Amino acid sequence: MWVYIQNLLIYTFILGSIYLLVSLGFSIICGVLRIFHLGYAYIFPVTIYITWMFLHDLGWSLIPAIFGMVAVQFIIAFLIYKGVIKKYLDKELEMLVGLLLLTVIIEQAINYQYPMQTGVYLQTELIKGTTQIGSVIVSTQLLIGSIIALLLTGLFVLFFLKTRTGLAIRAISQSIYSSQIVGINVESLYIFTMMFVLVPVMIGTLIIAPVWTVDPQMGQLYMFTAILVAVLGGLGNLKGTIMASFLIGAVHAVMCFIVGEPRFMTLSALVLVMIVLIVRPQGLTRSESLW
Repeated sequence: MWVYIQNLLIYTFILGSIYLLVSLGFSIICGVLRIFHLGYAYIFPVTIYITWMFLHDLGWSLIPAIFGMVAVQFIIAFLIYKGVIKKYLDKELEMLVGLLLLTVIIEQAINYQYPMQTGVYLQTELIKGTTQIGSVIVSTQLLIGSIIALLLTGLFVLFFLKTRTGLAIRAISQSIYSSQIVGINVESLYIFTMMFVLVPVMIGTLIIAPVWTVDPQMGQLYMFTAILVAVLGGLGNLKGTIMASFLIGAVHAVMCFIVGEPRFMTLSALVLVMIVLIVRPQGLTRSESLW
């Protein structure tokens, strides 16, 4: 019994932390821009395959390749904001369709250039091997990644609570009109937010790249997880996102190590979200607030 409890606790921590990295950006976009970013899925494969392009096709070393990928991600985010979000901000359906189509186009382009049989592998392991905690053996990469996820989340929370830019972004999430009256440059902060939210997603993707499956359609699964976390926690609320990430991580850990049916991980998370929304339609926290 103690072994089961150890597995449950440790993998709740690891899975919850990784899900937090995956979902943090989506939650912030929901909270600040007030949009359901269906284009979010493209970030994951672009992180992997653009880094691979610089490494494999152009012969760059790993660190320059990662910086090159970050530059490409920022450019894409800027173009998405200018070309889709800003243009259709008052036309929600058109914007959602545009973001979804853009993701599909990017994924298909990546799949054409780097089909799954290409065998893309990024050597972004911080520490190789495994670590034993009690009776549980875990990937050291995922364990270190979990700690990084918590530290990064803490920095994001401090940014929104303590810095002038963070407070301005929170003001926008409350009222765009009032923010404009007091002189806040809403568009600049929107662009900044679109780029800022890429950071946890890129870090999370690079952490899991050597450990979990990589393919051009990987973004759909991770976006689905991000949507579940955001809806369960309360759309756009960071406090709720943190709670929901670990709650879904716990449910997944139960399915894997207590029930012994990993195939039911997604189904169990869906049932959990449905039950919570029946009791609390707004989610675990207030969706009207970023914190």
